[in-house]
Amino acid sequence: MKNVLFIAPTNYQLPITDNLEKKFITLSEICNVSVLAFSDRNIFLSESYGNFYFHKKIKNRFLNYFKIIQIAIFTTHQIIKKENIDIVCFQDPVSSFFSILFLKARGINVKIIVETHGDFIETLSLEKNLIFPNLYKKLFLIMAKYSIDKSDKIRAVSSSTENQVLSIDSSKSVVRFPAWVNFKDFENVKANLNTDNKFNILFIGSVTDRKKPHMIIDAIFKLNDQNLHLSIVGPTPNDKYLTELKQIIREYDLETQVSFEGQVDRDKVKEFYSSSNLMILPSVSEGLARVIFESQVSSCPVLVTDAPGMGDIVIDGQTGYVFESNNLESLSSKIEFIKNNYEEVSAVGKNAKDFILSNYSEDNFKFSFKKLFDTV
Repeated sequence: MKNVLFIAPTNYQLPITDNLEKKFITLSEICNVSVLAFSDRNIFLSESYGNFYFHKKIKNRFLNYFKIIQIAIFTTHQIIKKENIDIVCFQDPVSSFFSILFLKARGINVKIIVETHGDFIETLSLEKNLIFPNLYKKLFLIMAKYSIDKSDKIRAVSSSTENQVLSIDSSKSVVRFPAWVNFKDFENVKANLNTDNKFNILFIGSVTDRKKPHMIIDAIFKLNDQNLHLSIVGPTPNDKYLTELKQIIREYDLETQVSFEGQVDRDKVKEFYSSSNLMILPSVSEGLARVIFESQVSSCPVLVTDAPGMGDIVIDGQTGYVFESNNLESLSSKIEFIKNNYEEVSAVGKNAKDFILSNYSEDNFKFSFKKLFDTV
């Protein structure tokens, strides 16, 4: 088997969660796994399914960029040598820039795979309070172009992420398959089919302008339906956006109909899918959100925008529902239709579960990566 180093700017929870453990156990069946990522402390872990090199993540964004550069200069090549790495797999084209730059400068002979899980140009400017967003976008594009150019193969998780890469370099070899989802962890979740007292809407994801949860709040106000309740679940990385969101809720007098739940663990996520009548994702920019898969496998009906990538798994009226991006009237009318036709909608939710379990699985994920490693 080939020796593969996975490098990500991701912050891993310690101890490693059951879900990620399952992911790397699956990958260890087709390669020897090493991981270089961030956590709440510096630590090396040697597990039966891989070796993990964790660096402490710095909360200050700019200082953390310098740490990424430091790791790229002094650490990455040492791990490659120690683990006799054949393939380095990077999580995105921007954060991989420095590592790829120094690997090429040192003439280190490894194959390079660059993954893309979402819009790597717009995402940061929509999620963070950046002082000069246009300058950042230009810089991100320069870095991404270099990483894509120097890669041996690209792995995209959706049609939209594939198209973004090809718009930069149409000659690149791109392999497309979704991100890891432990479907078995969600397929036994029982969906809430009761709409007598309260119609529970779930938003789950990063609470930012990219994900646009404020649109759901606007729609609830527009529909003027006291039975609608929205649970907002997920991290809040943009303080300015969060403040504006809470202000809107106060102005609309919706404090009793909208609740902020924060970031929750996996078991609590499953409880939200089980207790929700509808999961809405109003994102304007999305790769292929894991929460859509999780909702569908839980038989919780989904309503998403027509943003590129969503249509890979959400077919309007068959495996979920779609509304026009940034169109409040379209969103409001879809919510009203779904609430008033919930017997039909529940059947669509069950159909979505069958569709996902029939077309996506742990084995599909494993063999897609094996084919990628064998052909790079």
